[in-house]
Amino acid sequence: PRRCDHERSMYRVLVALLLACGGDLKPQELDVPLDQPTGNPSSSAVRKERRPPPTKESLVEDGKHWRLTTPHGAVHVWTPKRYRAKRATAIVYVHGYYVNVDQSWEDYHLASQFAASGINAMFIACEAPSGGAEPVSWPSLQELLTTVENSIEQEMPQRRVVAVGHSGAFRTLLGWLDEKELDTVVLLDAAYGEIEQYRRWITADESHRLINVGDLSTREWTDQLHALLPDSVVLDHFPSVEEGLPKNASRARILYIRSALGHFPLVTGGIALPMILQALRAPRVLR
Repeated sequence: PRRCDHERSMYRVLVALLLACGGDLKPQELDVPLDQPTGNPSSSAVRKERRPPPTKESLVEDGKHWRLTTPHGAVHVWTPKRYRAKRATAIVYVHGYYVNVDQSWEDYHLASQFAASGINAMFIACEAPSGGAEPVSWPSLQELLTTVENSIEQEMPQRRVVAVGHSGAFRTLLGWLDEKELDTVVLLDAAYGEIEQYRRWITADESHRLINVGDLSTREWTDQLHALLPDSVVLDHFPSVEEGLPKNASRARILYIRSALGHFPLVTGGIALPMILQALRAPRVLR
């Protein structure tokens, strides 16, 4: 208080001197009012400017990105700015046919969609067949995770491992079902037959989780699969951004969404993929 009184006195002396010298300075033109404390930057007179919310572009730039060249093809890895390995989830995204991993990374704006989810995760996009005649690029999920761990200067996630596959990615994901590291499978219009393998996998372990989005390409098989899984929580449409996923759907161990968004918009539209990622119950780095 004494310091503030002293500074107010000094301001009054300054004003008096300027006026005595013929100046026309008015007290209200001073940066700090004479009747307010001036020495305390945390006072109510000093208001902090609110920062605008971050854009998806800035979130991507603030994160870390690696592109790895491996004998099995390119691999992209991205982590958000507030990534914490101890509580993070490893999310492996596998693209479908007609693109390679570099094309899907750029054309589908995958880093931007990963950032939009706002979750604490290491996102890994690996190479996969771009057509039915090509062999599976990564037969082993564990080999992929080990390759990433040995290639980047970042601690690996310590929690769950999630595989997210679109369309023709089912060939890769089916080969990973027997690996103990795999905790959650997300099928984005990717259940082309082989429904018995998914049924066995989800019923074999109560800790396993299945999120299945069936659009027009796979509806025949997805309806059959979830008819065999009576514990499924079923949504008859893909919720809008405003609606969001209902709590019972986000918490469901077996979730089935009958989508009408379209086969490719599931991964190119910028809505479905981030929303599904938010349903993985991973800790958040952004609200």
